[in-house]
Amino acid sequence: MFELVCDRCGARHDASHYRLHCDRCSGLLDIEYDVAPTVEFRVLKDFGGLRRYAPMLPIGNAARLVSLGEGDTPVVSLPAVGAALGLGRLSAKLECCNPTGAFKDRGSAVEVTVLRELGIEAVADIAGGNTGVSLACYCARAGIRFIGFAYEDPRHPQLQAIAGTGAEMHRIEGDREACAAAMVDFCRDTGVLNLRYSRNAYFIEGQKTFAYEILEQLDALPDHVVVPVGNGSLLLGSWRGFRELLQDGRAATMPRLHAAQSAAFQPLVAALHGTHWRAEPRADTLAVGLRVSEPPRLDALVSACRESGGQAVAVSDNAVAHWQRRLAELEGLLVEPTAAAPLAAAEILARRGDIGSDEHVLVALTGSYKQPTSPRS
Repeated sequence: MFELVCDRCGARHDASHYRLHCDRCSGLLDIEYDVAPTVEFRVLKDFGGLRRYAPMLPIGNAARLVSLGEGDTPVVSLPAVGAALGLGRLSAKLECCNPTGAFKDRGSAVEVTVLRELGIEAVADIAGGNTGVSLACYCARAGIRFIGFAYEDPRHPQLQAIAGTGAEMHRIEGDREACAAAMVDFCRDTGVLNLRYSRNAYFIEGQKTFAYEILEQLDALPDHVVVPVGNGSLLLGSWRGFRELLQDGRAATMPRLHAAQSAAFQPLVAALHGTHWRAEPRADTLAVGLRVSEPPRLDALVSACRESGGQAVAVSDNAVAHWQRRLAELEGLLVEPTAAAPLAAAEILARRGDIGSDEHVLVALTGSYKQPTSPRS
């Protein structure tokens, strides 16, 4: 069993209905288990996806998990890219091998399972990228109606994929803020649940399995793990997962967790180093998953880096494009720009001496290659 605990005032709330905010102070909610979550780790081939981790997640029964076969993504060595970076031991966890092509599926599996368990029949959320595709697919699997709001060109391949699940799509003129405002009005008028995945704790809980799998797959945990950070669910999930492994004695150390952000969107870099930063008007980046100027759990992201001894690094679009291309040329791996950002960050961290040339570095390749957006007519 578990409760929802406010990250600001500590107030406790039951989990009998979907909550995003504390009733007392409107802070965000985290999940706290009555008993520390634990599960007997088994050989990977004996189990599939997230099901074996049900005792460590807010899911009552593994059989009820809404699953498309997410998880169990491979870890592969990157010797040629490692040599180009001056790193003797570089590995990648291929999160792009998840069912919808992105790490988001770990969070969607848990979040949508909870929605189904709570009897929720319809949800709405912004649906322009990997998250929208993942949520639409998992909602379709669960029999939950998904209503997506998007401001991008409807010919965008990801929007076409979302529509292909039977989701109800609303095209909004303007930007992300206009899209969010239209969604709020829609949910108020119709009673449909405003999901706001980036604010709920269930999505982050699903990302803990990234850490659990690394422990299972490697003879020893890596010295460093580098992940891209927009809203930061993978960084937070990894941090919480590794903390649990430390607490129950399954791991002796925690990898240093590093965040890769875009030079155009670097709120965590600024917060971690105490510098001033504000997004420029019309700021943009090739790494669309990093287009987040106000992550909802910024303080927790800072704690994840500091507690693990990690850093946050801002990378340029030129560096992202370079390592996206080099990853394909040297290793035959095709990923989206956001997924290449950790390689650009690793280059900076190695040059600064934050990563030693003989240390084991693991990067999260979070999303598969996507076709460019169709040109506007």
